[in-house]
Amino acid sequence: MEGIRGKNVLITGANKGIGQAIALGFAKEGANVVINDICSENEAQATVDQAKRYGTSVYYYRADVTNRQQVQEMHLFFKETLGEVHVLVNNAGIAKASLVRDMSDEQWDQMIKVHLYGTFYNSREVIASMQAFGSGKMINISSDLASLGVEEFAHYSAAKGGIISLTKSLARELAPLIQVNAVAPGGTLTDILTSFGENYIEEEAASYPLKRLATPEEIAQSVLFLASTAGDFYTGQVLNPNGGSVMNG
Repeated sequence: MEGIRGKNVLITGANKGIGQAIALGFAKEGANVVINDICSENEAQATVDQAKRYGTSVYYYRADVTNRQQVQEMHLFFKETLGEVHVLVNNAGIAKASLVRDMSDEQWDQMIKVHLYGTFYNSREVIASMQAFGSGKMINISSDLASLGVEEFAHYSAAKGGIISLTKSLARELAPLIQVNAVAPGGTLTDILTSFGENYIEEEAASYPLKRLATPEEIAQSVLFLASTAGDFYTGQVLNPNGGSVMNG
């Protein structure tokens, strides 16, 4: 896609699933990439090796996106290795089921911190440099559950809804130099989803008008579009690659 080659991209939560597909997609398009996750460097090596096959600069950085100091140190590493962040993809996330009546404070806090604090901390770190550079793009990963809500995932739905509101506020605050958008996928065949079991996957797929779940690569295409020159007139928008679970417009 035009406008991605040579860009410097940071993707959080990028060692598996949607994040991994996004990282490999950017590398394939010629971008330099820092892959962030909380796994060990050995665990991330396979993803790094795959991305490096496309001939761009690829690094792994272990950081917990809920830890402000670790996020700041990651951005310092990025600046020292690649320079300015041209594209930030806030993808890091978790999903765990719990009824609200059974939910602990710790479960609620963890969900909010990973999704909302992670997006906030990383976004805050790149604003000044993007403004000084004169351009930049932030792409935040939400979910169709931000619109639908669902039992046992109130904390997840609330966190993802918060990401959409944060996206729109940042888009207004940072225009016209920086474009901020969100991608809200439907059910996608990742490790998180498959951990809920085969029955869950079959039932989930049957609930979509298209009668199937997405692949991580399909979701990555929406992110790449927003990062490319084709997405230059988008800001404060939510792209919904969700198989028809949420129909807007």
